[in-house]
Amino acid sequence: MYCDWPTLGRCCFCMPLRRGVLTFGYINLIFSAFMVGVYSYSIHADFDLFSIYHGINVGVSIPQGVCVAIYCLEIVFTAVLLYGTHKKLINYIKTYYYFAVTTTVASVLVQIIDFAASVSSRMGFYMVFEVLPLMFAALTIQVYLIILIRSLLKKMEEDIPHGYENQLQQIVYEGKVDGVANGVYDPTVVPVDL
Repeated sequence: MYCDWPTLGRCCFCMPLRRGVLTFGYINLIFSAFMVGVYSYSIHADFDLFSIYHGINVGVSIPQGVCVAIYCLEIVFTAVLLYGTHKKLINYIKTYYYFAVTTTVASVLVQIIDFAASVSSRMGFYMVFEVLPLMFAALTIQVYLIILIRSLLKKMEEDIPHGYENQLQQIVYEGKVDGVANGVYDPTVVPVDL
């Protein structure tokens, strides 16, 4: 059975796609910087925290210095995404896209292994129900960001270099007419008064 990822035209049904990716990118950058601060402080104050990456508990056995390194890497790749989105550079956006897919799949696999190991103990079974809502929420946001970036990449690869996008007409008429120069919309489509 053939299944394709959805292609979004807008972010959160209200913002243009590129502006939405930029918004999510800046939020991700601020959150990653905050988490670097939290884990750096926990190393300095010498108290233990759970290692959490994108809402997924990656186990107590990972040192907190590794968490700082992971979030620093996240900051670097998010900066690459923001630079590529501002300058409309497809290769930079693809770099973050591959990074996001890889880290999401890896963290989900680690969480599945952690759940399988914790179900065997009674205390671990309760831990699953505490971590599961956080994991689901963070994973949903991360998958939505991946779909947004994929939609932006698809849109940037298909755009005509000197074309423009009439956002008001896009609401009235879904799509561009093929064969018309410079991506101009069909002039015969007229909005209907209600």
